[in-house]
Amino acid sequence: NLIGRIYMEQPADCPFQAADRELGCLRGQADYILVDFHGEATSEKIAMGYYLDGRVSCVIGTHTHVQTADERILDNGTAYITDVGMCGPADGVIGVDRDSVIRKFTLGLPIQHEPAKGRTQINAVVVTIDDELKRATQITRIHEIYKA
Repeated sequence: NLIGRIYMEQPADCPFQAADRELGCLRGQADYILVDFHGEATSEKIAMGYYLDGRVSCVIGTHTHVQTADERILDNGTAYITDVGMCGPADGVIGVDRDSVIRKFTLGLPIQHEPAKGRTQINAVVVTIDDELKRATQITRIHEIYKA
């Protein structure tokens, strides 16, 4: 797992340098490497995908709770998506009760985050990797919504 630095509040090591260090430690120990890149900025996540292309099996972005529709196989065989989304309430604002969030935005007051009620969503991806080539051949986005 890596954490981005752009628009994130906590101090963190450079995720690109951290990736290089961890990949050095994993060399020869793993056939497949999945990177969960937890970050706010899409540009930072996309850059990380290209930076790791061909060195890891997949780069899966997380944090925003909103699934992106940019899943693809990069030029050197790494599966990539900017944000896989979330599993949880479908009828709120990133899983939180929408009325509370609207009050926060309109009044500028802090709120207690309460989970939204109603339907549930599952966001995920399925990645297929060629065992011989050790490259991703397919990434399929899953977005399912279930009634309450």
